[in-house]
Amino acid sequence: MIESGSATVVTLPPRTLQDTVLERLARDIVKGRYGEGTFLPTEAELAAEFSVGRSTVREVVRVLVSKAMLEVRPRNGTRVRRRAEWRQLDRDLVRWIFAEGPDPALLHDLIEVRRIVEPEAAAIAAERAGAADLLAMESAYRAMEAALPGDLSACVAADVAFHSALLYATGNTVLKEFETMIEAALGAAFQLSTTSVQTYTRTLAAHWAVYDAVRCRAPEVARAAMLDLLTVAREDIRTSTAKKKRSPEMQPQAVSKSSCASQDTGQ
Repeated sequence: MIESGSATVVTLPPRTLQDTVLERLARDIVKGRYGEGTFLPTEAELAAEFSVGRSTVREVVRVLVSKAMLEVRPRNGTRVRRRAEWRQLDRDLVRWIFAEGPDPALLHDLIEVRRIVEPEAAAIAAERAGAADLLAMESAYRAMEAALPGDLSACVAADVAFHSALLYATGNTVLKEFETMIEAALGAAFQLSTTSVQTYTRTLAAHWAVYDAVRCRAPEVARAAMLDLLTVAREDIRTSTAKKKRSPEMQPQAVSKSSCASQDTGQ
């Protein structure tokens, strides 16, 4: 993990020689060493630069083609595609982009898509969630509660698990596919998140409100609670990207946990 200004960027150690070359070449593309529309050096030149065999370079190029970052043109070479064409929700690509610093435009787009999808998913989950779904959501919440505010990696994992459990609780196979998008969005957002007590408490309270509404079979409340959660996330991203100073940390407050009798189902 490295610090980039006010942002905490999670880096993963490469596992193989091919991974090392992939990381280096991908980040060279992301930071503009090879700009949009330009051609990469030849396979032989890249192999010499990275001190690897040409087969390794071919595999790395193949991976980047699959992420829509490159295209191979027979007899012309390998060209960098327009950034707008890249697979923006690819886990690796999001990590490479944010390793170079904040990307407010991408974060805005990710939050915007989440605000379109997740409130309705929460309402559907409130109608369909089974006991196993509720257990998965509550377990993820407890893990997030234990991880915040100090353990970034555990917090990201728990938050992803919470939202994934909610998507699975809808029983909708298409909605489940948004898990990758949400994981990318959460990973990117947490790389920029701060640990002020205000954000800490509000984040926990917002997650509990979503879970509680789903548990109590209150679709309208669940929809509103998810929208509120995403508003908290959006505000934290805006504050973090603006690099505003946070107030000193205090001990977190307890999250109020209501009974189902207090839920307004809107029915």
